[in-house]
Amino acid sequence: MAAIEKKTGSKMGWVASNCGCGDAVEVSRSFQAQQCDYFEMPIIRDFRSKSTWKRRVRGVARNATLYFRAKKFANLSGNAEVVHFQQILNAYGSGAVFHWLRQPSKATRIVTVHELDGDQLEFPERNKMYDLADGIIVHCEEMKQHLVKLNVPEDKVHVVLQGTNVPATMPDNRREGIIFYAGHKVMTGKGIHSLFKAMSLIQERVGTNAPTLKIHGHYGETTPEEAKKLTEASGLGSKVVWLNQISIEEIVREYQSALVCVLPYTGSFAGLPAAIAAANQLPVVCTRKAGLPDHLGDCAVWVDEEDSVQLAERIMELLGSDSLRREIAGRLLKRAENFLRWDVIADKTLSVYAQAARKKAASQHKH
Repeated sequence: MAAIEKKTGSKMGWVASNCGCGDAVEVSRSFQAQQCDYFEMPIIRDFRSKSTWKRRVRGVARNATLYFRAKKFANLSGNAEVVHFQQILNAYGSGAVFHWLRQPSKATRIVTVHELDGDQLEFPERNKMYDLADGIIVHCEEMKQHLVKLNVPEDKVHVVLQGTNVPATMPDNRREGIIFYAGHKVMTGKGIHSLFKAMSLIQERVGTNAPTLKIHGHYGETTPEEAKKLTEASGLGSKVVWLNQISIEEIVREYQSALVCVLPYTGSFAGLPAAIAAANQLPVVCTRKAGLPDHLGDCAVWVDEEDSVQLAERIMELLGSDSLRREIAGRLLKRAENFLRWDVIADKTLSVYAQAARKKAASQHKH
């Protein structure tokens, strides 16, 4: 936002609402952006009953609430030249997006697709509604190809990476241990079971000299029960530190103090930790999933999915070689400077806006 405002000289506005996921982050409202037009409405969650009639009734009620929410989004953003919808899940999912796109509007309308939800995957024909968007942004090639398979026009979908601040100078911190980003849903798509097995293998090999694993995410300030049980069962004890939800400033400090970032993802999206790690010269061991190849290029240490032995070996290699870490850190910094800085991301985003606006104007002129 700051980079776009600086480049355009125009103020950006925000419209936001409660998402309806029911997680601790939502209930506490700690997700809420400051200085935005915020409203709350009931949201019927995406629960699939085994009973057909219950599923239908719930579907009708859910669709109605999403319609009114989309109308509120449209009304609050009605004066904007460009409106950019961030599609995630629930109140920000495909139902709300498609209702929003049906609203009459003179604005250039962009949708960033962060996640695909059950509704649009179960009924792929609904994705035809993306034709009403003037442009679509995704954060990795994998998501672009998924949308293309759902018959979204390929020329409408643009890959714009997750951005980050690149520090002018690095603090002279003593680095130690491993950092892992657990996202929103800790136990799914993040490879946490493989990581814990790998950490156990490392502990078997080096004993009390085993590195500490620090874990953070945006799932709230309390460690999830399943995660606590996994920690207890792993035998790693105090070698696992749950930081839970911390600010971006705290994340940066932790990344500047760690030796290795490990992201053995099998799904989800890992652009945030990848970008911050690159900018702060922190070597990354990761899979070729979750947007990691897009963000890290050839600068990561790659591992196969769910291969805890290989993961342990790559972590040990990095921990044991200062020169290898320095070499990778240097390449990551260049990658961040060239592709991940916020002003680079702002330029790409503004380019999508401009291209979409030109196409919209040309289309209106034809009619």
